[in-house]
Amino acid sequence: MLSDPTLNAIAQELGVSVAQVLIAWAIRSGSVIALPKSSSIEHVRQNAEAGSLRLNDEHLARIDAAFPAPTSPVPLEVI
Repeated sequence: MLSDPTLNAIAQELGVSVAQVLIAWAIRSGSVIALPKSSSIEHVRQNAEAGSLRLNDEHLARIDAAFPAPTSPVPLEVI
């Protein structure tokens, strides 16, 4: 996902990382908690900043078009 063209374009428009866009997208409703992995203090800071990032309706529509919701139940992949 970090190399997806849609996410990269949105991140560039907002001046943030793709990871920050993904965190903002995941927590946008306020009823989801994201626990992103972090390998450095800089990533911890970026993850925290994502909490104040607001995606507008156009950004959300572009993400939804690139990653449509499943139309039926889909089992989670086991890694």
